[in-house]
Amino acid sequence: MAHGGEHVLKVGNEGREVFWNAPYEGILFFFTAIALVIFAYGIYRRWQMWKAIGLPENRTDNAGERFKALIMNGLFQVKTFREAYPGIFHGLIFFGFLVLIFGAAIDATQFHIGLPFFHGGFYLWFSLIMEIFGLAVLIGIVMAIMRRYIFKPDFLGYKGVPDNRPDDAIVLVGIGAIIVTGFIIEALRLHVNINVDGFTWGDWSFVGYALSKTLAGVSYDTTRILHKITWWVHSFITLGLIAYLPFSRLLHIFTTPANYYMKNLEPTGTLKPIADFENAESFGAGQLEDFTWKQIFDSEACTRCGRCQDGCPAYISGKPLSPKKVIQDIKTYWLERAPSVLAAGKKTKEGEEAAIPEPDKAMVGEVIDLHELWACTNCMYCMEHCPALIEHVPKIVQMRQYKVLMEADFSPELQLTYRNMENNSNPWGIGAHMRGDWAKDLGIKTLAEDPDVEYLFYVGCSGSFDDRGKKVSVAFAKILKEAGVSFGILGEEEGCCGDSAMRGGNEYLYQTLAQMNIETMNGYGVKKVVCTCPHGYNALKKDYRHFGGNFEVFHHTEILADLIAKGKIKLTKPVEGLFTYHDSCFLGRYNDIYNQPRQVLGAVPGMRMVEMKSNRAKSFCCGAGGARMWMEEDIGERINDMRTDQAIDVKADTIAVGCPFCLTMMSDGIKDREKEENMKAFDIAEIVWQSMAVEKETDAGTPPE
Repeated sequence: MAHGGEHVLKVGNEGREVFWNAPYEGILFFFTAIALVIFAYGIYRRWQMWKAIGLPENRTDNAGERFKALIMNGLFQVKTFREAYPGIFHGLIFFGFLVLIFGAAIDATQFHIGLPFFHGGFYLWFSLIMEIFGLAVLIGIVMAIMRRYIFKPDFLGYKGVPDNRPDDAIVLVGIGAIIVTGFIIEALRLHVNINVDGFTWGDWSFVGYALSKTLAGVSYDTTRILHKITWWVHSFITLGLIAYLPFSRLLHIFTTPANYYMKNLEPTGTLKPIADFENAESFGAGQLEDFTWKQIFDSEACTRCGRCQDGCPAYISGKPLSPKKVIQDIKTYWLERAPSVLAAGKKTKEGEEAAIPEPDKAMVGEVIDLHELWACTNCMYCMEHCPALIEHVPKIVQMRQYKVLMEADFSPELQLTYRNMENNSNPWGIGAHMRGDWAKDLGIKTLAEDPDVEYLFYVGCSGSFDDRGKKVSVAFAKILKEAGVSFGILGEEEGCCGDSAMRGGNEYLYQTLAQMNIETMNGYGVKKVVCTCPHGYNALKKDYRHFGGNFEVFHHTEILADLIAKGKIKLTKPVEGLFTYHDSCFLGRYNDIYNQPRQVLGAVPGMRMVEMKSNRAKSFCCGAGGARMWMEEDIGERINDMRTDQAIDVKADTIAVGCPFCLTMMSDGIKDREKEENMKAFDIAEIVWQSMAVEKETDAGTPPE
């Protein structure tokens, strides 16, 4: 006879009585109802706050693609597992609790209506699985506690100051306590079941079974009392955590999956243009109300894991910017402001006059420091590695737009850059009529001379005006001619792509430049475009389509890889030295072009390659993106110098690049580190041209051998 119930156990009918020794389920259900009411109120209150502030935005289209993102990242934790240690402990906790909740549902069903299969082999395997996953949760909690309170990596804090909050400890200890008390309850029950009821299958619940062995000598009456006390402690901790969930970091159980579903389906890195300049009353985001509700909701999905900060070049180089801090500062400001906005809205609905209170502080300049705002290189490391799919970069660009377009408040260097772009359609301010001078002696026709070509070679500002960039243009053009590729250039009709203006907050200037280029290209019926600059490549490929520029755009490393694969160019001359390839952010993280540049370099005879510490999706930015090319670094260490140090560390004597900005920054880094005698930086096109067995004249496009 089973003590504490009427369930009779027979040999071959292994099982257990649900609610053994705890017959007060009515009281439990009463407190469960209270916990659920508090939980529901918390969710409702949060829901009201989510609706209170923010412009409308539709994130429900293309349900199939969104559901796929939810399954891949919400259920299978794909982005979370990209980092081993946090991926493992989060996976142990997540999947462990998922199974335990499923098991609890089976227990509840068995108690209320009975399950004909909840005995024998099914019960034994059920016990074993529940034991394994309960232990998995406990291991995950221990790993999380060790990481946050013992290892204390910098990215969990800010500038060496830990970012630990009471909520973190409450959640970790609470979950751990649920598992520990659950195992203790099991051990106490098994102590009686095995020794009094004659269970012979207790070892399937191996953790509880092992703990029960420590109770030898404890009387069975005392065991039942301890079991009942622990059972209620376990229940109240569980119910307390349920009630606490909407007010804690555990809310991300709901908000992060919601963020997966509402992910941005636009191509990576695309910036939504400001619409209707003529009639708009404000530009960019100067206050919370200027963001969409989804942009604010992002902050609710943030778990402060610090992965964005861990690889942010601005933060690592000593700048004030931390992508994590920006999102958390926006959240803090929202939590301060939302209640007053809600209260005003409630009064208005009730017929009273209640104007929404004015903000007590400026979001741009006070909540978000201007040094943080302008330190961002738009490298996309934060968005690429955020396991919650938070969109940091667009918010930063929108706040820049506010400072530039509404307050005309930005650095003197950018003022000069923008003026040059306005007057001569290039950042240097060189006469636009000189844009095609680099090609005068190469026999390259402009589209005005011959529009019947396969590719427009969009040269870009650097390739047209910068002395170093012109060498890359010459080398690539000679390769195309040698391969028999049909191409032309726009010459003086080409304008700046506008990427630096767009990402530096001057959206008006960007749209002006983009529309002029699009009009010219469409006028010639351009279908295919090839660029040597990833910034122009990205803008023409993704951002120009907003204004009618629908082109098939290629980066020159894609073209080179294709020409080599098809045998249209032959690389026969060995290129000596130890090379390392620097992944451009706008080529790699923005456009997933990692393999083609390496394939090209791998085809060069004699090429010896070594990877830097930070490569591919984790590549370290050169520091020039997001209009930083035109601004001085006056805080912390220079980003390009830090990247050059990584090349020095692997003893490379040549840094290969696929971007003119990167070429400039790496060349400057080599100078700063006084390595000019034994280290060089070359574009991939220059390296390929050097390796081609072609009769060459000495010219600016051929790298020294």
